[in-house]
Amino acid sequence: MTKSRSVILIVVVIAVGLAIAAAQGLVVKVQTTQLRANPQFFGPTLAALKAGDRLEKVSEANGWIQVKTAAGTIGWIHSSAVTQSTVVLTSTNQNLKTQATASEVALAGKGFNKQVEDSYKATHAEVSFVWVDRMIQIRIGLAQVQDFLAKGRLAGLTGGGK
Repeated sequence: MTKSRSVILIVVVIAVGLAIAAAQGLVVKVQTTQLRANPQFFGPTLAALKAGDRLEKVSEANGWIQVKTAAGTIGWIHSSAVTQSTVVLTSTNQNLKTQATASEVALAGKGFNKQVEDSYKATHAEVSFVWVDRMIQIRIGLAQVQDFLAKGRLAGLTGGGK
């Protein structure tokens, strides 16, 4: 009787492991992005996502990934905005540098903002951020972008690329 229970337990553990492996986890890798109703850059927005948000992959089509958020919302995100969620095994040797430091990760997660800019300026006095600051102020409406894409016959309207 115990032998059959052991076999059943092993089968259940393997099945659970395979189910977990099949559900591919993704993490948003850009500072902010939108979860879209359909696989198009200008599709209706379902939710705003930010760096570090965890997503579950549902399907994939033409560079877009259908995902499910932690809140249960299902929508589309471009594959360039996410990365696979992985488990990283590190050495116990404290002298071996295998990862970014906590401060490096914190700065990278913040994107290019005032704090990061000030930190960079402190060590690179020769760099001017005038043009970066001007570019940040430029606002282009959705209608202008769509007109540009249509006139240039670019694939951006459908979400595909050539």
